[in-house]
Amino acid sequence: MENQIMNVVRRMSLVALAALVMVTGVLAQEMTKDEWQKQMNEWTAKRDELRSKLNTLQAEVDQLKKTDAEKAAAIKKCNDDLLALVGATPESERAFAAMLDQIDSKVNELSRLSNQDLWARKGEIDDVQKMIDEARKSKLSLIPKYYDRLKEQQNRVDALRRSLESAGMQSYTVGTWARDRDCLWNIAKKPAVYDNAFMWPKIWQGNKDQISNPDIIKPGQKLKIPPKGELTQDEKAAARSYWQRKQAAGSAQ
Repeated sequence: MENQIMNVVRRMSLVALAALVMVTGVLAQEMTKDEWQKQMNEWTAKRDELRSKLNTLQAEVDQLKKTDAEKAAAIKKCNDDLLALVGATPESERAFAAMLDQIDSKVNELSRLSNQDLWARKGEIDDVQKMIDEARKSKLSLIPKYYDRLKEQQNRVDALRRSLESAGMQSYTVGTWARDRDCLWNIAKKPAVYDNAFMWPKIWQGNKDQISNPDIIKPGQKLKIPPKGELTQDEKAAARSYWQRKQAAGSAQ
């Protein structure tokens, strides 16, 4: 805005001065001396008026610059005082801000996933929660701009958890082999689950916290049943790894 004002005024001044020079030669030939002098006085007055406006605008611009500098200095002092209050340094603040940027990046990534993919990576929601909890331990989290930012991040993580709940996650309690023939393959094959035995890796990967070996499940275990859908890349990779280990074990015998 400042540059635009200055450019307009300068152009006005140049136009006026150029017109003054051009008219001077022409009018000198067609006007009487008194008429010429009168015209010259008018143009000179306009030039002086424009110069006065230019000086006024320049003074306003200088005042705005001074005000901006004073505001910037006041903001810096306020920030320095806040850092001192919480015992932080500019370096530690930059590191803290970088941590919050990392949280934002991860939450943005998870927010773009479908419910099915989000379920497969639900452990990452817990990882982000740990990062938020760790950030809250810092006194820098008490500074308003960081406090509000962490609050918003927590709201977004809570929304991710609600997305998982709204996806209609089921559960299945494992029965006995003798009575129910329960294994991950047979559970996935049940019409009330996936009605597709080949979906068993989805149950395994959805319950890694309690299933380390997919061949071993125990009666009474309450398994989470992820939403229906195609196997994710992670689930396919887990299944390939499982079959490779089985093949290797068979070859070794």
